[in-house]
Order: sequence, then C-alpha cells, then structure tokens
Amino acid sequence: MEIYVLRLGHRIGRDQRISTHVALTARAFGAKGIYFTRSDKNLFESVRKVVEIWGGEFFIETTEWRRLLRSFDGLKVHLTMYGIPLPEKMEEIKKAQKVLVVVGAEKVPKEVYELCDLNISIGTQPHSEVSALAVFLEKVLGVVFNLSFENAKLKIIPCARGKKVLKVGDQ
Repeated sequence: MEIYVLRLGHRIGRDQRISTHVALTARAFGAKGIYFTRSDKNLFESVRKVVEIWGGEFFIETTEWRRLLRSFDGLKVHLTMYGIPLPEKMEEIKKAQKVLVVVGAEKVPKEVYELCDLNISIGTQPHSEVSALAVFLEKVLGVVFNLSFENAKLKIIPCARGKKVLKVGDQ
C-alpha cells in the first residue's frame, strides 16, 4: 500500500514546528510523501535534509488541495475527531492500494469532508494531527519498526541506555 499525506492550512510562523512534525512523522511511519497547501522554504529544506541524512525516498511539495482531492486515484481519508472510528473502517482502508491521508492545521473547510471518501477519527477528544497521523499509519501499515531507509548516512542502533548512531559505511 502506498500512503501519501496532505497537510491543509500550514500557516508560516505559527505552524512551522507542528507542520515539520507532521512531515517527519509521515516519513518515519512509512508514507511516501507529503503535500502542503502552502510552500515554506525553511520547513521544506529541513525535511529534505532529514531525508538526505537519514535516507529514504520521501518527497515534500506544494499542491492545490482541491485539485489533488479531485484527481487523486485512490482512497481519500480525512483524519478528524468527528469521523467514524478507525477500527470500524480498517478493513476498507486496508483494501486500498493508494491512500491520501488529509490532516488539517486550521479549521478544515466543509468541502474537504465531502471530497474525501472517509472521515476517520482516531479518538473523540481533541488531539494533535501529529498523533492522529502516527496512530493511523501504525495501525494501517504497522511497519514503523521494520522500515529500512536506503541511502542513509546515519542509522540509529537501538540500545538500552544512551544513544548509538552509526555512520553508514563505518563499523
């Protein structure tokens, strides 16, 4: 399954940190790439630098959300606390070959709810889009601990205490 993320409503200056975390979570949990509705040079460079150092084939680019939602050839899933609980639609989601996951920043336009195939909740209490995306990706893909990132310059070696980072090529 290929999963892509659409980040709606990034506000430069206000959402930079949380939007960066949305992008990093998408990458680390197995999404192929992320679309933003607004370009942010610093954020995009930061994410691309992570991909360069830590590896993988992950893209970050700008798009017009209405056009993407209308043209996307796959299942469109909007994560919202107002939607149907994820477990009730898991079987349907897992049948899809391509999924576009939509996460908002500011108030999401009503049109998004209508253009998406599914409006899915991760919980019914206020929570962050980062946590919603992480839970969704782990429940649907279940690969976070099995992902291998090609072309990485650095790799974390799990250990009980401290930090161990290996420069790829060193032993």
